[in-house]
Formats: sequence, C-alpha cells, structure tokens
Amino acid sequence: MKKYKQGDIVLVKSVAGDCIPQIHVRLKNRIIVAPRKGKRVGIRMSMDWPGYEGWEAEVIYQDEIDRLRKEWSIPFTKPGEETFVFDSSIVRKSKKKIETRKRNTKLRKKSKK
Repeated sequence: MKKYKQGDIVLVKSVAGDCIPQIHVRLKNRIIVAPRKGKRVGIRMSMDWPGYEGWEAEVIYQDEIDRLRKEWSIPFTKPGEETFVFDSSIVRKSKKKIETRKRNTKLRKKSKK
C-alpha cells in the first residue's frame, strides 16, 4: 500500500464495480477503525466486526460529477462534497494539477453558508 497524506489528489474507483468511472478526490482526514470481537448476548454470540481504513475526501472536478450524476444517478452536485474512500479503492496519486485539465472546465469554489 502506498502512503498518502492529507491534501493529496488521488484517482479512486467505486466499490460498486469497475463499470462506474473513476474520479479524482482530495484526501482530507484519515479514518482507522479497529476490528472488534463479537459479544455474547444471552445464548447467542454476535458477529465479529472487521476493521477498515480509509479517508474522508472531497470530490473536486465538476465534469466528473456531472457524468456520475447523469449516467449513474450518483447524487453529487458540486465540488467540495464529502465522501468516504477506502484504501483499497485508491488507484493512484494524480499527477495532474488542478489548473492543467484537458477539458475546458473550471474548478468551482465551495460556497460558504
């Protein structure tokens, strides 16, 4: 596993399948949840819960958001919306900078309420 740090822009795939397009996100906060053993409840035993590791992230490109919403009905609307990304869903670190996009799209700033 590669080590990523807060603020990195990475390309991620969906856990729902490979047919959903990959998108770029900016990593914000690292989340690590340890595994837990099951508990005895009466005569039954509850299941063991596996741990997971991932990142809170924000989607950054409007053209990718539009494609997900239009073709796959995934409810992202604007850049800056938060999502959770498992470590296993990260494909690679992006080499492109935000200003050097091939398409003629602009990065919209997150509106402050």
